[in-house]
Amino acid sequence: MSDYDFELERVAREARGRGARALLIQAPDGLKQHLAEFYGRLEAMGFSPIISADPCYGGCDLAEGEARSVGADMIVHIGHHRFSEGEGREGGVPTMYVPAAHIADLRGLAAKAAGIMAGKGFRAVGLVANTQHLPYIGEFAKALEAAGVRSVVDGRTGGLVLGCRTAAATAIEGEVDALLFIGGGDFHALGVANAVEKEVYAADPYRGEVKDMAPLKKRELAKRWWAIMEAMRAKTFGVVVVAKSGQLDAGGARSLKARLEGKGRRVFMIAAREASWERLSGFAFADAIVVTGCPRVAPDNQASFPKPVLNMQECEELLKRL
Repeated sequence: MSDYDFELERVAREARGRGARALLIQAPDGLKQHLAEFYGRLEAMGFSPIISADPCYGGCDLAEGEARSVGADMIVHIGHHRFSEGEGREGGVPTMYVPAAHIADLRGLAAKAAGIMAGKGFRAVGLVANTQHLPYIGEFAKALEAAGVRSVVDGRTGGLVLGCRTAAATAIEGEVDALLFIGGGDFHALGVANAVEKEVYAADPYRGEVKDMAPLKKRELAKRWWAIMEAMRAKTFGVVVVAKSGQLDAGGARSLKARLEGKGRRVFMIAAREASWERLSGFAFADAIVVTGCPRVAPDNQASFPKPVLNMQECEELLKRL
């Protein structure tokens, strides 16, 4: 039995309702290893599932070309929520989003986190979570209240944070002493920490630990300012247009190109689905790279780039200083 709820019956019901038989299954790498039973049960129900091996970074990263090329009748996009209104169909192929909630008993972790928050003297703590752990916000709110700490959750988002969307945290920052993120790894928690001035802690359901994000945030900010300062010395830039439907911003890329050229820089426009050093290493003539897709691509991949790589916001900071 998987540790995640892939909502088999809902997937089957929607697929049948659409007359879909060939299903392209998209999932982030961390969830792919849990798909075997889901795949087998779909086959037993008469469907023809195909699992995409490509990376999947969020609801903005839809497998449009892949779905068409393999003849999929529907995309089952696992592990993420719909990224924006108007999505849900791409290239004429219906897309269904399955959050894949983590099935776990987090009462112990919730009590541990509440004790830490109370011990630090916080009177109000904001709760946010990633897609897999959003259902547990209520459990953590209950634990905080039991420890004498008021919990605050943004009503519009329900506390959900995505990789580059942290409104669930910024909307309530003024009401709380600190924020508590529920979810594994550093990716989302660091995004929250970078978006707010208040202290941020991460309750990791996989490690059973509660971590202060301040040290990691400090290191991250230092790296980003290093990239901006290094890019000031660059004479040639590669501006990358990320060719994914949810990240495409050709207009923004052209605007940055014109403004960099106005500062006397040579600029090459580059299109890529994956803005990784593996894909961009051939452009050795570019002294610095600007990625105009997901704002997390640059900071999360700088270590693999031997030259500065900026996102659009960082390029704005650069332009102010040129």
